[in-house]
Amino acid sequence: MDSRSFTSLNVEQGAALGSPARAHAQAAPGRASEGELAEAAEFETADSPRLVITGGNSCVIPPVGYSAFIDWLNFTFPWHLTTGDNFRAFDSELRECFSFGLSACRNRGHLNYKQSWVLGDDYGFFATGGDSVGGTSFVSISGKGCHSVAYWSKVHDFITRYKGRITRIDLAYDDIEGMRDVAFALRLYLSGQFATNAGRPPSIQMIDDFDSGRGKTLYIGNRKNGKLLRVYEKGRQLGDVSSPWTRWEVEFHNKDREIPLRVLFEPGRFLAGSYPCMGWVSSKQSRIKTVQETARIGLDVLLKHCRLSYGKLIWVMRDVLDYTPEQIVQALAVEGYPERLNVPLVAEPRE
Repeated sequence: MDSRSFTSLNVEQGAALGSPARAHAQAAPGRASEGELAEAAEFETADSPRLVITGGNSCVIPPVGYSAFIDWLNFTFPWHLTTGDNFRAFDSELRECFSFGLSACRNRGHLNYKQSWVLGDDYGFFATGGDSVGGTSFVSISGKGCHSVAYWSKVHDFITRYKGRITRIDLAYDDIEGMRDVAFALRLYLSGQFATNAGRPPSIQMIDDFDSGRGKTLYIGNRKNGKLLRVYEKGRQLGDVSSPWTRWEVEFHNKDREIPLRVLFEPGRFLAGSYPCMGWVSSKQSRIKTVQETARIGLDVLLKHCRLSYGKLIWVMRDVLDYTPEQIVQALAVEGYPERLNVPLVAEPRE
């Protein structure tokens, strides 16, 4: 994703995205007000349905638990590895609870921890040891790893058993058809619908691809204050320049707040409660659909590059050297999955 960002939005940028004209939006990133921090900490509001206004009509849509999915998870717990037996027992417990365990030792630290290991097939990291970590260990599970978790209830029990606490969690909603795109999110912001109870809008940033096909991203909020919403063109990020797929993703940190473990069971409720205008989050999400769409785009991109790089070679093998299709496949095939297609295929979310 393009790392360039604008620190403000002007009328021309807003108009290009179909937003109402407005001279200036909130500069980003900005310092959050006390009201914004207070609002960001109100996880309990996630239990209440939000008022959704569409076309001048309002209706209440109660979010369901799995109207979103978990796309990143970090947590710490007061424990550290001591012996080989300790290592093997812990690895076995990880595999039981997360469906994957410790794999390669990284032979280096991670953050302030002295030792670290890769989790599963590049699903994240486990880190432990060190003088400045208060006797704790650290687990970080990426989006790919989160898709591989079969039972979040087992993850909940693991964290509870080890007296852990969540330090970061990302909750995502995939709009595959792009009905609520980046322009929609920008219109909501410019009309004040992300404002807190104190009336202060959160900070905003925009990455604009100027219709190059690389994908736009809108950031609302501030990671330093513990809550950041990303609305971005996920399909285009993956390489499909015509894809309407838009992802809404809120990143929560435990700064000035405790992230309750029940978010593992009800990601949709917490995503819907993250901002006043997010009550439209209601339809159950299918992780299978997300994985399949990711694989489809990845395959299209790989086929395009394969044609450009090896299309003529395959033509020569078939039409000049008289190779059969089976002989071509045998000559070129290498066992394994390309990185773009190496996505976990899992069942629907289970508690």
